[in-house]
Amino acid sequence: MFSYWLAVVRRAAGTIAAIFVICGGAMAGVTLWDGGTWATVLFRGALAGFVPGAVMAVVGATSNTWKAARAASRHGLTLSAEAVPLPCTAEIRVPIRPGITAYQLTDSVLHALKQLPAPEIDEVKEFTHGKLTLICRKSLSGPVRFHVSITTDQDSATVAMDARPTATWKLLDDGASWSVLKAFEPHVGKAVKDEVDGMTAT
Repeated sequence: MFSYWLAVVRRAAGTIAAIFVICGGAMAGVTLWDGGTWATVLFRGALAGFVPGAVMAVVGATSNTWKAARAASRHGLTLSAEAVPLPCTAEIRVPIRPGITAYQLTDSVLHALKQLPAPEIDEVKEFTHGKLTLICRKSLSGPVRFHVSITTDQDSATVAMDARPTATWKLLDDGASWSVLKAFEPHVGKAVKDEVDGMTAT
């Protein structure tokens, strides 16, 4: 969990640096205006920038880590640093026989994911030939868009998955996207393999 906390701090480093510069610069300007010496200006500016930056780093990262750990635990997962970067992605390749279509595989994936108690699917945004997009909200810190893309050739199917916040501007989402991806990924793979095995048997 500490590795996740450190990864959050690194991810938010740009924002923390901006707070340091803004707060420190403002205090330095005020001190200079009041006739302070350069040593005083630099000291007060650095202190004024460091304190809010450090508070944001510690409090923000700790809060995010706690929420992410809860989300991971809720889905039977162990939190790791890979939960921080967005979007969260995965890809699998499955051998198939000629004649199996991407639509068949997509339909099997949707059916399998709908059976799961969590993450709960709130909305099916897209369901076409080889494309599936789901929105999950409940039990998460924010809505997550889970997308599956399936392409087939003569002897294999490539299944690409990604999970990200529906608010694309977010740098962090308390591990929600990672939790959705990790919870869905094995079931996506199993659904594709089961469909392939079933078609092969017939």
